[in-house]
Amino acid sequence: MKSAIKKISYLFSLLLYSFIFSYSFILLFPATALSYEANSTNYKLTGVTTSGLGGIFESTNYSLISNTGQISADPRNYSTSYRINQGPSEAFVAAQPTVKCFETTTNGTTNCTSGPTELLTGGMVAICGATGCYNKARFEIQEYTNPSDTLYTVQISEDNFASDVKCISGSTFMPTSLSNCDINDFRTKEYWENEVFNIKGLDSSTQYYIRISALHGDFTQSDYSSTASATTSLGFVEFDIDIATSSGYTVESAPPYSVSFSGDDKLIPGAGAVTAPNLVWLDLLTNAEGGVAIINEGENGGLYSPTTTETIISSNLDLDGSLAEGFGLQNYYIDYSSSTYLGTITATTNYSGSGNVVGEVLTDPRKVYDASGPINSGRMGLYLKARAAVDRSPATDYSEFITFVSVGRY
Repeated sequence: MKSAIKKISYLFSLLLYSFIFSYSFILLFPATALSYEANSTNYKLTGVTTSGLGGIFESTNYSLISNTGQISADPRNYSTSYRINQGPSEAFVAAQPTVKCFETTTNGTTNCTSGPTELLTGGMVAICGATGCYNKARFEIQEYTNPSDTLYTVQISEDNFASDVKCISGSTFMPTSLSNCDINDFRTKEYWENEVFNIKGLDSSTQYYIRISALHGDFTQSDYSSTASATTSLGFVEFDIDIATSSGYTVESAPPYSVSFSGDDKLIPGAGAVTAPNLVWLDLLTNAEGGVAIINEGENGGLYSPTTTETIISSNLDLDGSLAEGFGLQNYYIDYSSSTYLGTITATTNYSGSGNVVGEVLTDPRKVYDASGPINSGRMGLYLKARAAVDRSPATDYSEFITFVSVGRY
């Protein structure tokens, strides 16, 4: 009897062990399922979690979607073949823009693409004048996948955003403190770029940095772009004098400068008016926003002879008038690069006469030419004309020392 009990007990233990072993095996089996077993006649995976290096996997039987471990808002990480996905909230953030161009002094070339023709063919010098802009700049936006109604805000700094951070006003286009900027200073790409100089009120000879952020709906503002930098020019005026005949449109000469009434053009008392064979030629280049005034001033107020101590007085007059005597200047030639964004050069009224009508050279300043804005390749020519009265004492040393001054308006 005891032997039978022991045998039954032994069999029971063996069966119990077998049952436990089989139960354990059933629990462990699903834990090692592979992805190619995701669709089976025996089971179905209802949730999958992956980590790192995930992606989008598709087949005729199943579709599995997962995220990569690295979140990126940079649209440069997209291609026609793949896209680095973001987390659920980041999927609604506007694409991070970049600065397509930020320019002040480019000459001949530009990275900008939507500005005026002069800019696109000649750079910023073509619209700001020689050496470029000293108080303003232009930027353009690379919007990537953002739609056309996306809004952008622009920040500017002189120390690459270490401590100096300002925003660009959407109405004045000038830097202002961050506390003064709000949603009204977020503007479309088209709005920003329709303004030729869309950053104004800058300091000359200063390096600036800008960065841009995009917004397309509430809570969608992107990170700021990488920075771009540009340095403003100094205020610049280049002014030069040359002496040459009336064909000297491009002649360059060096000081000392002198013009003589000599030979067939010498002054003879009682004779008619004469024109000196050489002209005074003036070159002008400037980026002065308000243009330039060119002024003349004489030492004697006319042609003075130390020998006779007499002066042929300079005045505004027609030397062909009856019994006229005098000395003065008359405009002969004006040329400059024409542009919607540059200035023009004109001779003032007294010096723009014809025939032998001249403008005065006095001992106090008189404006001869006026440039209304920045000037590229300015060139002017002036006649010197004189006439001596019949009772004027003859002499060979009648002369005048004339100073020409250019005054920039900034």
